[in-house]
Amino acid sequence: MRLRHLLLFGLTTGLFAPLPAQLPLLTAPRGTMRIEFGGSFHPTTTVWRDGAKQDLGEVLTLPALTASSTPLLADLEARLGQLLGRPATATRLGGLTTTAELQRGVGTIGLALGITRRITIFGTVPIVSVRSQHAIGYNPDGSTVGANPADPTLGSAAGRVQTAAFFDSFDAALATLAQRYTRGDYTSDPTKQALAQQTLTNAPLLRNSLYALLSDSATASAVLPTGSSADGSALLGQIGAVRNTLTNDLGISSFTGAPALPTVPLDSAGFTALLSSPTGFDLAAPEDRPLVGIGDIEGGVTAELLQRGHPGEASWLGLWVQGLGRFRTGQLPRANYLFDQGTGDRQLDAEVAAIVELGRHRLGLRAEGRYTMQLASDRFARVAPRDQLLVPTTRRAAVHSNPGDILQVTAQPFFRLAPRLAFTGLVSYWRRGADVSSYVAGQTAVGPSGVNAEVLDPGSAADALLVGVGFSYSHDGVHRDGIRRMPVEAGFSIERTVRSGRGLVPASLTSRLVFRVYKALIKH
Repeated sequence: MRLRHLLLFGLTTGLFAPLPAQLPLLTAPRGTMRIEFGGSFHPTTTVWRDGAKQDLGEVLTLPALTASSTPLLADLEARLGQLLGRPATATRLGGLTTTAELQRGVGTIGLALGITRRITIFGTVPIVSVRSQHAIGYNPDGSTVGANPADPTLGSAAGRVQTAAFFDSFDAALATLAQRYTRGDYTSDPTKQALAQQTLTNAPLLRNSLYALLSDSATASAVLPTGSSADGSALLGQIGAVRNTLTNDLGISSFTGAPALPTVPLDSAGFTALLSSPTGFDLAAPEDRPLVGIGDIEGGVTAELLQRGHPGEASWLGLWVQGLGRFRTGQLPRANYLFDQGTGDRQLDAEVAAIVELGRHRLGLRAEGRYTMQLASDRFARVAPRDQLLVPTTRRAAVHSNPGDILQVTAQPFFRLAPRLAFTGLVSYWRRGADVSSYVAGQTAVGPSGVNAEVLDPGSAADALLVGVGFSYSHDGVHRDGIRRMPVEAGFSIERTVRSGRGLVPASLTSRLVFRVYKALIKH
């Protein structure tokens, strides 16, 4: 009953009392400082992915990991194809089932100064808290590759010794062959002379390709086909053919043994080790505590161009323009955390907006169009398509990224419930252009086939439609005694991303809260 009476009182007083501004002021009165405290919370377990809504974990829920879903296997197949001289047999790891959740909270501290009646400068410092949680289940059924026995973290001491001994004997045999060829040991037999020359040309190529695949600290694959598989058998067959040539045809018997290949496919424990291995995916476990840091700080200016009438009168119209810059103070998502969010984009942005507000009696509308030019920057990234989340460390490179620009249109209707209190709505649409990526000067292309940095760009364009409701309280500072004091403003809203036609966009349910006070710096 008390709530009912309070609402009735508010509505009836709103019918007969003056109705001042209901949405937050866009400019601060001349000579005053506006102090703002705000916060928003953006939890989500679902995303819009190219127009379809799905659980976030479905991005990494796959019946099997294949070359199309992770560069680890794509690079392995490319190297095997180069070694064998034919397309490699399709490789696979087991299937994945993933659940994931994102939490993001943003607290803002803002200051604004009214330079003149029409011009206000402002700055905002965001303090961001992010946390990403996930759980991955691995089903080893159907896996065709195992851990590289010579890998420094995934392999074994015996495997490393065997592979190292293989390359030592290979190198010794090639050195002996080169010595004998130079000395002229085969000149009396033209057939052997030609075979020795051919072997000195081809065998080192095989040796170097094998070393890059099996042992090189920068390029070795963390997983390999099993020794009994078609590709494993073909690989060992190539090595055996060179050994036969050296031993039986050229009389060099020092080349013995074979490199260690896995005997069994990767099981659940092995896959967990692959996720965290520095030579594999190098992924850290989800953090127990949120990451808290400064976001991208922004500063700018708002200017009033037109003001005819004021809210509370029979009708009114206002027009403002705004320009701001956003700076490189945030932290990018970390490559070694799955689903990581970062505290900012860590790039320079230049943004302009036009804002119009109009109304009549109790109804009003504030609308704005906003254009953000995201400036290019250099960063380190793992070069792979955006929908491939499991990317090995061998794909890490310095990339020059020119992000797509953003266009946003927002309409915020409001209805006065009582003096200084309004019910507000929100409809907002934004569209982001595609990124343009390239390697920085001096950075070589990653991957055995030289992957182009442009693979990062597909899927970077995105759009979304948001709707929301809320309440706005705005006191213009005029009290019942007629004396004008400092304004006070507050607002609360809830927003939902209800649609996206392209890109990967969190389907967040966002809660926002803002509180503003003003302090006179100059007495009039």
